[in-house]
Amino acid sequence: MKAIVRFNRRRAIREFLKRKKQCILPDITGYPTVALLLDGEQFNRHKEIEATMNRLFNLKRLTFVTCVNTQPQDVLQSDRHFYINNDDFNFWGLLKKDKKESLNSLSFDMMVDMVHVGDDMLMNQYIMSLINNTFRVTFGHQCTSFYDLVIDSKKEDDVLKRIEILHDYLSMLLGKR
Repeated sequence: MKAIVRFNRRRAIREFLKRKKQCILPDITGYPTVALLLDGEQFNRHKEIEATMNRLFNLKRLTFVTCVNTQPQDVLQSDRHFYINNDDFNFWGLLKKDKKESLNSLSFDMMVDMVHVGDDMLMNQYIMSLINNTFRVTFGHQCTSFYDLVIDSKKEDDVLKRIEILHDYLSMLLGKR
């Protein structure tokens, strides 16, 4: 069963790579819209993450796309919090039509995969391929052709530390440092 799921997700990612547009480096001083892909453990710190992102990036909009086993009861799904759980996937390991359409309707200047390297990288890439964005960032994943910026980072690095590292990299690339 896992082989079928991996096959279908790889095929979806290959299709995405065929139509992938050239990346556009986001202007971090110009009120960018950003989505962060988090796991459930990282989402527990979403208020700290949001404060750090707003302090460093001067955001227009920040959305959390979170892969969880069960949706938290204390936070509603909205334009700022988007949850994906196991029930959202069909038998083939792809997202069901309604969830896929919801993801397709999202659009961002930058999408950042904050999930640790050892976790389900293929699922993260599949989810990111469904969201319209012009710049994709990850921390240490293997598939470099999928992402526009790959930052080598230790798994032990705190999520807030990763955000600061991302800001430093983008500042250097934009010549602001």
